[in-house]
Amino acid sequence: IAAPRTLFDDERAIKYSELPATAQEFIAEHFDKEQVSYTMLEDDILRKEYKVVMSNGTKIEFDGDGAWNQVDCRYTSVPTAIVPAKIAEYVTKNYPEAKITELKREFHEWEVQLTGGLELTFNRDFKLTDIDD
Repeated sequence: IAAPRTLFDDERAIKYSELPATAQEFIAEHFDKEQVSYTMLEDDILRKEYKVVMSNGTKIEFDGDGAWNQVDCRYTSVPTAIVPAKIAEYVTKNYPEAKITELKREFHEWEVQLTGGLELTFNRDFKLTDIDD
């Protein structure tokens, strides 16, 4: 059963060209070989968020200004260029066979999901704070 919608919650499909320029530049730089399947705008009274789904299943979420919040490359690896160096070093050292399939950045932490489902949480200083399998 779907949650009831309110006047302040509006999610709708939009044209790719309606994404903020910053989001379009991010996609062009890091996902230039992928086709965009669809683009959504979630607009409520407090904030806007954009979601882009690529033809290979990758989902990218952006804030209202077009800065990325989450990259979920379900079937591939997150582009290395967007992974902070200290997180990449930790994963390479401790999980050399694993690939980063999801990267989420929040105000005070980073969440990383590896192949096999292991989840790592780092604080703003890139210190490991949690491991969840």
